[in-house]
Amino acid sequence: MNKSITLTVFTPSYNRGHLLNRLYTSLQQQSVNCFEWIIIDDGSTDNTEDIIKQWLKEKTTFPIRYIKKQNGGKARAINDGVRLAQGKYFFIVDSDDYLSTDAIECLIKWFS
Repeated sequence: MNKSITLTVFTPSYNRGHLLNRLYTSLQQQSVNCFEWIIIDDGSTDNTEDIIKQWLKEKTTFPIRYIKKQNGGKARAINDGVRLAQGKYFFIVDSDDYLSTDAIECLIKWFS
């Protein structure tokens, strides 16, 4: 576990490249940055990989880890995410969701 990462935000995705930008933008606007974002791409055939690879080139205040796997379903993706998580807490945010700017700060306060 990485001590500077309090929370792992996990997003399973399958052919949802067209939706992920709203979530990415909301993560960039968080009031705290002691989190990581893990995205498991469950075998997408759309432009998800290209979009995320572009984000990986950008400077962010939080680490992004992108893993592309052969399609195995959401449950398998979640299990893989839990194994990869470095945060003390694990929070699933689906690809069509987004967070208010204080969401992660509120979660961490609530967990504490």
